[in-house]
Amino acid sequence: MADDECIRILFVEDVPADAELAEHEFEKNGVQYDSMRVDTESDFRATLESFDPDIVISDYSMPLFDGMEALVIAKEFDPFLPFIVFTGSMNEDTAVACMKAGASDYVIKEHMSRLTFAVREAIDRKKIQKKSAGQEVLLRQSEERYRSIFTNSNAAMLIIDPTGTSITDANNAALDFYGWTKDELVGKRMEEINTLSPEAIRDEMRQAIMKKKNYFHFKHRLASGSVIDVEVHSGPVRFGDQTFLLSIVHDISKRIAFQAERDALALKLSHYLSMSPTITYSMRLKAGVAVSEWVSENVFHVLGYTTEEAMESDWWFRNISALDRADALKGIAILARSGTHSHEYRFMRKNRSSVWIRDEMRLVKNKNESPEIIGTLTDITGSKRAEAEIGLKSAALEAADNAVVITDRDGKIEWVNSAFERLTGFLVAEAVGKTPRDLVKSGSHDTDFYRSLWDTIVSGNVWRGEIINKRKNGEIYREEMTITPVIGDQSRIEHFIAIKSDVTERTLAKETMEISLREKEELLREIHHRVKNNMQVITSLLNLSAEDINDPALKGALAAVMRRIEAMAIVHDQFYGSQDLARIDFSLYLRQLIDALIDGNTVAAEAPKLVFEAEEMKLRLEAAIPAGLIVSEFVSNSLRFAFAGAVHPGILRISLHLRHDGILEIEVRDNGVGLAAGFDPRKTHSLGMQLIGILADQLHGSVSFNVDGGTVAVLRFPYTDT
Repeated sequence: MADDECIRILFVEDVPADAELAEHEFEKNGVQYDSMRVDTESDFRATLESFDPDIVISDYSMPLFDGMEALVIAKEFDPFLPFIVFTGSMNEDTAVACMKAGASDYVIKEHMSRLTFAVREAIDRKKIQKKSAGQEVLLRQSEERYRSIFTNSNAAMLIIDPTGTSITDANNAALDFYGWTKDELVGKRMEEINTLSPEAIRDEMRQAIMKKKNYFHFKHRLASGSVIDVEVHSGPVRFGDQTFLLSIVHDISKRIAFQAERDALALKLSHYLSMSPTITYSMRLKAGVAVSEWVSENVFHVLGYTTEEAMESDWWFRNISALDRADALKGIAILARSGTHSHEYRFMRKNRSSVWIRDEMRLVKNKNESPEIIGTLTDITGSKRAEAEIGLKSAALEAADNAVVITDRDGKIEWVNSAFERLTGFLVAEAVGKTPRDLVKSGSHDTDFYRSLWDTIVSGNVWRGEIINKRKNGEIYREEMTITPVIGDQSRIEHFIAIKSDVTERTLAKETMEISLREKEELLREIHHRVKNNMQVITSLLNLSAEDINDPALKGALAAVMRRIEAMAIVHDQFYGSQDLARIDFSLYLRQLIDALIDGNTVAAEAPKLVFEAEEMKLRLEAAIPAGLIVSEFVSNSLRFAFAGAVHPGILRISLHLRHDGILEIEVRDNGVGLAAGFDPRKTHSLGMQLIGILADQLHGSVSFNVDGGTVAVLRFPYTDT
């Protein structure tokens, strides 16, 4: 095209400014032109006839008329009429379709500088075409352009024979994409590449041939053996009399992976928001009023409200505790100033139970939108209760009279209460970070003592005992201490808690009391010894006096008195020899008493056989003496009356046992002549029977007599070991 040649340009463009930009580009490059612009099909057809343009420059996408339709009409008007697609954007698929339909070229509006070259080349090509012989030359040129686009395209392209599903051609980009050489790739059947079944592949090809579908998502195998996701655009092309499929293949594996990752993240986020204990919400500030825009679904699980209820304009104000409402409302003003704010308040759940909420807010400001509040609501009722409980326990420990020390697992002090300061003289600041042995070790205990203590607590056991320590001022004191290991979540000792009590005064008092008790015991033993000796002296004097008495009755009375004194002397002798000065072994005392009575018996020709059945029983002095005297009377009566004049020795059976109802029962049984008929102890005026009655009353007990193959005498009284 000569520079001074004026060309007629017909613009098919719905945006006048774009046509003006093209004209400005022609003027800048010295192109002489005459132009017209149309944007409808009817105007385009009419202008072709009236204007007879040298070239058509058409936008590809217009609301009423598109570039492909204009191209078809232009080729019907003049097969040699140059036609340039002038568009804002165009993918390679569209470019190939336009070139196949007969477009001379296409120019992206961003590359405006190329337009003049394309126009000149198209017009020059038209002149060449008109000089060429017929349609064969044009077809060959078109095929060459097509071949050039096919071969040099950056997109992987395959020519497929649909009858055998085999690849008949592949461009360089396809060779790079799949990793095979051209000889290896051409001739392969699609089922060797596509993971679908052969039947499914043929069905998809039929869809493409019939133009019912031109976009496909497949998984293709590469030469490396890997399988990737691909996006395939397929359409029919004719070569001679045969129809083939042109397939443009794009690797979308990264996009699919990104989408899968995005979907997984969205699913996780959705699951988190539905299961999280924290509610997420968004609000807009419109005309000074906060309007809810969104709230997460877990508001139902946390507070019991549906999302619709939580989106109501006065939902928050209605349900916040009246006690916290005023302070909570101040949070909006703080948020406006600082951009972030966090506060805590009580809130009513749907069931009207109260929970503590932590509300954390952030203010987001966008240029063209009203300010947005993005926030979270977290139920902190449990932590609030734990804080209150910890506060209460801390206050209790702080107020306790006992010193409390908490250490780590290595024995370093982490916390002490005020009582520790009072006990040791060390302040909290002086104690924390040190071990108790650094502060209060007195040197009174050897290494084995401390090793045993430490081995006990590190094995997870509680140590209890007394320890001698030293105060800050050097004063020695004695403390009673319990050390308890605290086991953590991993079944590992995390802390030790020691509770200490100052027992110095108590220990001194105990020692003083023990000394006093030992002195009293010695005094009591001496008293018992002297009483026993005095009774023996009295018995000896009475015995000497009895030798000068000829009156049998008086002599018998003196013998009874001596027997009773002897019974009491045996009791005092028992106490003198006992380790327990409060009680004696009453069964042992009875055995000694009865043996003495049998040895002193002069009535029977031969001593009776003694059967002694007694449980070990401890009795105090005030019970042992009267009980012993009563048994002494029982046995003396049996020896005097039951076996008098007996040729053969009798049997005397003594039993002592404690009944289930707490009554101590002492039974004296003989197989002698028995009691006289009509014997009634209440009507007997003998001194012995009167003494038995008086002593039984002192014991709050009772005495009974009966005949059962001899005489049976029983003493019963309440037993107490205190």
